[in-house]
Amino acid sequence: MSKRARENSGFQLPSPPARRDFPIGLTMIIILSVALCLVKSPSVGSDIEARPDFNSMVKWDDASQTLSLYEELGIDAYSQRPTTSNQQKIYRYFSPYEERFPTYELPYFAEKTIPYNDNVPTNKQVCFVHVGKAGGSTVGCSLGFSLHCADDGQSLPGLLPIITTHVFHRGVYDCRNDAAYHLFVVRDPLDRVMSAFNYDRPGDETIHTSELFRTQDFYVKCPFWTLDDVAQNGLLGNGDTSVGCQKEARQALRGFKEFVTHWYFNYQYYYEFLPENVKLLVIRNEHIVDDWNGIERMLGGHDVLDASTLPENNVHSKNSTDLYLSDESRMALCRELCVEIQFYKKILRKAMNLIEEDVQISLAELRLQCPIEADSDACHSKKPDITEKILDRKGC
Repeated sequence: MSKRARENSGFQLPSPPARRDFPIGLTMIIILSVALCLVKSPSVGSDIEARPDFNSMVKWDDASQTLSLYEELGIDAYSQRPTTSNQQKIYRYFSPYEERFPTYELPYFAEKTIPYNDNVPTNKQVCFVHVGKAGGSTVGCSLGFSLHCADDGQSLPGLLPIITTHVFHRGVYDCRNDAAYHLFVVRDPLDRVMSAFNYDRPGDETIHTSELFRTQDFYVKCPFWTLDDVAQNGLLGNGDTSVGCQKEARQALRGFKEFVTHWYFNYQYYYEFLPENVKLLVIRNEHIVDDWNGIERMLGGHDVLDASTLPENNVHSKNSTDLYLSDESRMALCRELCVEIQFYKKILRKAMNLIEEDVQISLAELRLQCPIEADSDACHSKKPDITEKILDRKGC
């Protein structure tokens, strides 16, 4: 069958699952959380599309109705094979990024390092949305991309690494708008902010020499050496931090200014960058194994991942000072991150592979850190207008 014939053959990706059994402990979390908010599911805004009726959809274990992409594409499940650096081969599909920016070359991290299958029609490919410090390196390396991977040949067995062909990370959108799905990896917003802050902080040996911190000395000048410093000195005005530094703290957390890279490229940026009608898949950092295997089953495959086979990438040592937040600081950060938290909830609710129990589990976990923002869609500040930031990176 020719490539054009395959693209026009009309096969459809299977529908999302109906439901999944959950451990008793997680079920209790949901029940307690619902009781705490007066049996009212938190709203995330009137602009969220209605969730699908999962009860009317095909179940994972209904083999007679589930269309297997393995069978449809005529391929075997990809088997993980160890490789060494001198055996590594780069695979590239057509690059929408290079088409939009002809004078730029696709960065190395957007290229595949595992065998791909050219039977995958372009309108059935998955775009990996790599949100920084959400677990994206671990998932991305497992999908066969190359950013911050500990070694070569990390890609996992299964269908997802084969059909995930392109990536969106920071200013590089190398994806088609008509991709079958856009695959997000997300993490609790406050945890992600903490990780991104500690990741960007300069070491002692680079504090005075790094070009980055000669122009963006957010950490040194104010000084904001820990995230608790940002909250206490920048948001709450304690200490002798200048008015200018207090302003920079709020601008950074809201994604206005790029003082911390992955605060600037936040959930709002990735969500609003994509077309409104895209279909989302979501892997939650806190539930990577369950969500990855659920997507595999949704696509007609089977469980391929457990905790022992999940590689860790771009993980750095931390100390108790780096991770400390007083209750007062945590509340101040949650308040400042309110809009960002609403976009996190939007992404969860739009995910085709997550059912309501999944969403409620993640909201219960969010409620442990930011209870007000988890249950409310009202924020003290307006949603930032990031139109210019997005258009610059779309090449418009």
